[in-house]
Amino acid sequence: MSNAIPTEPPERLSDEARELWVEIVARKAMAPTVDAPMLEAYCALVIRWRDAARKIAGEGIVVDGEKRGAIVHPALAAERQLAEQIREWAPLFNRPAAAKRKAGPMYDATKRSIEAAKLPDEPQFEGATAAVLTLAWLIDEAQRAGLEAIQKASFVMIPSYLKGCAELQITPASLPAEARKKAGQGGKVDKFQRNAGSRRNLAAVV
Repeated sequence: MSNAIPTEPPERLSDEARELWVEIVARKAMAPTVDAPMLEAYCALVIRWRDAARKIAGEGIVVDGEKRGAIVHPALAAERQLAEQIREWAPLFNRPAAAKRKAGPMYDATKRSIEAAKLPDEPQFEGATAAVLTLAWLIDEAQRAGLEAIQKASFVMIPSYLKGCAELQITPASLPAEARKKAGQGGKVDKFQRNAGSRRNLAAVV
């Protein structure tokens, strides 16, 4: 939970604000930077906006002024200001859910190749392997989306993916010549040792 925010709201909040606190915490969509005082302030802000909106709904946008006759409801300006503040704060408490990666042939094959190359055991390649896996996933998604999407992917994503695989010396689609030779001699392909020095310039993967 973000900064150990308690599930139980402070007693000093109104009943309506306490209900809102519980609702927001249960959603688990808060940014990591949110702390308890920020959540308390946001709940109070929302309740003040609701109070202003209810007052306007009950009394109307136009009310009788004591000296000037019909005037715009004084609470209208407060409602608008509060709404603007809520819009600024809302992203901190309503982060979109992370995209879930579906299984796909490119992603699965690439992941197997990375594992066979023992790259997960080499921390210096974490960024490059993550980038290549992301490109593989995006290519799978483009294939699901149809011909037009995969045609667009072929201009940027696929070349970047192939370049990344070459830099990491992984071959999800086929075996390299030396690996085929060793496999033919009875060697295990997944123990094929790649020269770490050839995995240079990985920052240029994508």
